[in-house]
Amino acid sequence: MFKSKIENFWYQNILKNLLNLSKLGRTSIKGDADSGINFDHMYQNIPQGQNIFGAFIDKVLLNLPSVKATRNRKDIIIKILKNEVLNNLVLKKKTRILDIASGPARYLVDLVSGFAQNEIEVLCIDKDRRSLDFGKILAGSKPVRYAKIDVSRTRHLQRLGKRIKWAPNIILCSGLFEYKEDEFVDRILREVGRNIDQDGLFVFISQTANPTKKLMGKLGSTSEGKRWELIYRNPEHFRKWVLNLGFRDVIISVDSLGMYEFCTCRKV
Repeated sequence: MFKSKIENFWYQNILKNLLNLSKLGRTSIKGDADSGINFDHMYQNIPQGQNIFGAFIDKVLLNLPSVKATRNRKDIIIKILKNEVLNNLVLKKKTRILDIASGPARYLVDLVSGFAQNEIEVLCIDKDRRSLDFGKILAGSKPVRYAKIDVSRTRHLQRLGKRIKWAPNIILCSGLFEYKEDEFVDRILREVGRNIDQDGLFVFISQTANPTKKLMGKLGSTSEGKRWELIYRNPEHFRKWVLNLGFRDVIISVDSLGMYEFCTCRKV
């Protein structure tokens, strides 16, 4: 009991105040732990804080193994998608990417920068208006569109496709499933299967572990006002899941830290 009180005092009265001086710490504590803007700060890797000391703390946080793995996730996403775009070019197919719960999607802005505008187009959907507005600034005149859509609503992909008369041949979902229960994930997987082009590629990334989960749970909070607690799923759980839903060519890999799981599969 005494040890628990000491630990709570350390987290709530000392560490919390220190982290609040840094940008990453402050946004994670104040309710933006799961926001696209928070992840974009990790991608940019430029320390910021209320003063020199705050910037130093931010630098420490940005060098945590879990944050480094998040930056590596961005690079792997680009690598996977670039390979599919190149395949589509050989087959004389235009690539149409839909990113679910996208945030600003800096990785997609970087991706399209390497191709002609008539070769690829992207639609990013998210419920966070700030992330979408920031994404529009990042994208500029590039073929990346942003739309405010809450993915928790049922049939959102079907309604969207009918409204804009646009069907993706790549659907991406990163940084969403680890926040949601099985029922929600199952519904999204089914919607993807119904709304992606035939032979289209579905790419999703989730987490199987996190070395800073104790810190996250103690101090972090999400946009829904909840503690920053994730659902960690074994990769084989996802493999059985997508195969049973009719996806094929399933490939799952885990990063070197054993934190992120990357899954690609096809609609057949």
